[in-house]
Amino acid sequence: MTGFGSSVIEEGSTRIGIELKSVNHRFLDLTLNMPHPLMYLENQIKDCVRSHVRRGALSLYLSVEGSTSVSPTIHTNWDVVDQYVESAREMSRRIGADSWDYSRIMMLPGVFSIREADDEAAKKIEPLVLKAVELACLRLVDMRRIEGGKLREDLLEKVSAIEEHMAELKEEAPHVRQHYAERLRASVTDFLEKHTLDENRLMNEVAVFADKSAIDEELTRMDSHLSQFRTLLDLSSDSRPVGRQLDFLIQEMNREMNTIGSKGNSITISHQVVTIKSEIEKLREQVQNVE
Repeated sequence: MTGFGSSVIEEGSTRIGIELKSVNHRFLDLTLNMPHPLMYLENQIKDCVRSHVRRGALSLYLSVEGSTSVSPTIHTNWDVVDQYVESAREMSRRIGADSWDYSRIMMLPGVFSIREADDEAAKKIEPLVLKAVELACLRLVDMRRIEGGKLREDLLEKVSAIEEHMAELKEEAPHVRQHYAERLRASVTDFLEKHTLDENRLMNEVAVFADKSAIDEELTRMDSHLSQFRTLLDLSSDSRPVGRQLDFLIQEMNREMNTIGSKGNSITISHQVVTIKSEIEKLREQVQNVE
């Protein structure tokens, strides 16, 4: 599910900024972008995010500004610069040069050095960082909750559409066994006219086989899956994670519809099966956004 949450916390001259972005993903995948001295907080930050979000591809950006900045700083080695300048002046006197381009000194080795951030500075701002992460997570969740409400309504509409097509399937279901048995008996009768077999026993076998072509059980299980789907969507409105369970129910729905399609032997049923499977696929795509 998509979402965005940000936070800024300031204390003295220190400013902590967090941006947390989320896009659709079947599982939880979290990427951190933060100053190296704060990487020791990686597990704590991930645990904080996981406590609020269980699904989605998330990117967290952390910035630190101020006097306690944990970013590397450039240091000018003035003692080295003074030696270069003095040497340049002495060289000018000896060779009689009138001027010296002092900007060249900036490119000489040892003039600048990079100082890594102080670990103590990182420790001092640790509480601020974790507080900022927590606040960004809460704001992300709020945004995702709003989107989730809209998504829930869309899923319920699709479930209702499936239920309407299921009603038409149920009307046709009683005729499936009857039509199949009639066709089977006609074939058997034609066979018996040309061969000698126990007709009563064969007709009993036909009846049993025709019973196996009935789709009543599959229809009942589909009703159960749709009912459970609605129940889980109600739970999702209370911020309970239900995405994985919805995934499973959709797999079961597809299995039932495949069985009905193979048993149906009816143009009407085949048409409804194709339509329902199309609606189930729409459900599957949307459920990837549900936590």
